[in-house]
Amino acid sequence: MTILASQPLPGLIRAEDVLPTMTNIVARYRAALDTVARDVDPTTACFANTVQPLIEVENEMQGKLAMVAMLRYASPEKAAREASEEALQLFSEAESNFVAREDLYLLVKAVRDKAEPLDFESQKYLDELLKDYTRCGHGLLRVEDIEQYLNSRNTIDMLRRNFIRNLTDNVGGIWLTESDLEGVHDADMLRFHRKSERPANDYFIPFTKHDVATVLKYAKIPATRKRLYTANDKKAEENVSIFKDVILRRDNNARMLGYPSHAAFRLEKRVAKTTAWVHHFLDNLQDILLPKGRKEMEFLLKRKRNYLRHSKYPDEHPDIMPPWDFKFYIRLAEEELDVQHKKIAEYFPLQTVIASMLRLFAHCLRLRFESVAPEHLAHSSWHEDVEAWSVWDESSDARGSFIGHLYADLLSRPNKYRGSQDVNIQCSYIQGDGNRVYPTTLLMCSFPRPTATACALLEHKDVVSLFHELGHGMHDLLARTKYTRFHGWRAPPDFAEAPSVMLENWCWIKDELRQMSCHYTSLDSKLLEDWQLRHPGLPVPPTQIPDELLDPLVESRNHNRALWLLSQLAVSRFDMEVHDLPSHEACEAMDPTTLFNQVDEKLTLQPIPDREDRGHPHVHFGHLLSGYDAGYYSYLSAQVFAADLFESTFAANPRCQLAWERYRRGVLEYGGSRDELQMLHEFLGRPPNPYALLRSLLPSKVG
Repeated sequence: MTILASQPLPGLIRAEDVLPTMTNIVARYRAALDTVARDVDPTTACFANTVQPLIEVENEMQGKLAMVAMLRYASPEKAAREASEEALQLFSEAESNFVAREDLYLLVKAVRDKAEPLDFESQKYLDELLKDYTRCGHGLLRVEDIEQYLNSRNTIDMLRRNFIRNLTDNVGGIWLTESDLEGVHDADMLRFHRKSERPANDYFIPFTKHDVATVLKYAKIPATRKRLYTANDKKAEENVSIFKDVILRRDNNARMLGYPSHAAFRLEKRVAKTTAWVHHFLDNLQDILLPKGRKEMEFLLKRKRNYLRHSKYPDEHPDIMPPWDFKFYIRLAEEELDVQHKKIAEYFPLQTVIASMLRLFAHCLRLRFESVAPEHLAHSSWHEDVEAWSVWDESSDARGSFIGHLYADLLSRPNKYRGSQDVNIQCSYIQGDGNRVYPTTLLMCSFPRPTATACALLEHKDVVSLFHELGHGMHDLLARTKYTRFHGWRAPPDFAEAPSVMLENWCWIKDELRQMSCHYTSLDSKLLEDWQLRHPGLPVPPTQIPDELLDPLVESRNHNRALWLLSQLAVSRFDMEVHDLPSHEACEAMDPTTLFNQVDEKLTLQPIPDREDRGHPHVHFGHLLSGYDAGYYSYLSAQVFAADLFESTFAANPRCQLAWERYRRGVLEYGGSRDELQMLHEFLGRPPNPYALLRSLLPSKVG
């Protein structure tokens, strides 16, 4: 039986209503600002009459604004996606007009100067609001210079949206023959498109992350892997000029405001605070990782040379590891350890994994997830793939209290965001009457769709990714802030990633993996019949994953770990280098494509011998244009906090409800409303060690 929540699901905004909705949002903001400017002057300005009205309109409009923004990622309607883009541009321009107002800056500054006693979250809001104005030039630049700065910022926002749209809408791909694809599993081949006008044995391999990775891991012919890799590496060429344009504009804007670089500008609001700290952190990582990475690569090269002695296919580069070979030989090395990823995936059907993960969170955090019936989703869903749950509190002091709504949109489809992310649709906050608005969060992934003979199966890396994003979702659901601005994972990314990075540990614990598992043939008699036809004479697989598959997987966690960390380090290095150049002239002279390829080859130890085979992979992921600019290091530094949290709180008993309760109340509920380092200090009973990552993740087995 479906239990109806005390707060309705958010209503879907139709394509034709997107722009009118945004026009109304902008009008509401403008009216609130105009009222404050009309009724208050610097002598009478206080938090209640100046800041509180701005908080209220931001709180009230956030949900509608988030729904409009979500449509660009997930709506199957082109009209809705285009309207979303246009509406977001409208809001970006309006936001620039709002922060351009000197009258409001002077009022906010007056409130800050009076130093009223405020609770921590209100004080943080006031400080952040003042930064909104000072970080676009108030108190420093002339009015015309502020206008120039904001126009440039609007242009950057437009370029960023074009960049992401190019990745979403223009997938591309190449045709390969059945013989080219020798080694690729039949179940994977079924996903690849075929056309009647093409020869019968031709398959179209789309340039999606999962499909490209599948062929690179399993195709036996080196020329096939190289052809696919280089073609994929050269996709989205239009993003190359966009990326450079954004880098130049960011650098110029930062220097206009008196910052030495865009990285310095961005880090002012991060946990790390300074570029020197980040460079030092990355230097230390590089010094430790490179020697370990070289040992791991030497083992892979030895494995490659041994393999080629018995291969019938020629390899142009037997003594190096170009990037198109890396996944193939990593797989072979794992198979030598008896890690059987395809067999493991059979025990992780997508829907079973989701249900198991929700059960884990229900137990550990004392929650209840109630599925929302399809008829109740009719006016709140954008696609038939979407599922939803209402979430309820089962803790002793709040049993039966409503927590929020969780959406899941997990399968790949055309024109949808091609990665995994958690998207907030409604932040929680306290209304003026004291009542709370509850959160709605969306788990959005792009896993391959089921085929006629198999349900959607997850490889172990996909299980880790899904749990990571669901961790963001739990942070979003359980945060209890006063204001939407600090809700959930709305915190500096070098902290906000930590809760989800910590949760990845559960995907390497045997008991947890076993409880998540269920062989797909146990779900449907037709699936079992098909499996038996393809495996005559073999016993039916057990329902839960056996130790013979789990043990090698868990033991493999640290194999080639340094090489994986080096790949993250390469992007982090590139990110800081393009955003922290010594002068604008150096920025103009810099070629991001050349720089990325140089940094990547040096740190990943995967050279591309021929220049014509090099592409522009730095424009194939959206992070550096979607909030992680001068912030990609967060994926590494967040593991500092994650390691401390896991080792000190959960390692001894991963399902201890008392530990989870303390974590929920002491970390998750605060969202981004507190000083992150102080919060962790209080939770851990000591300052977090900035080099915990080096202690916890670097023990690495080679061979």
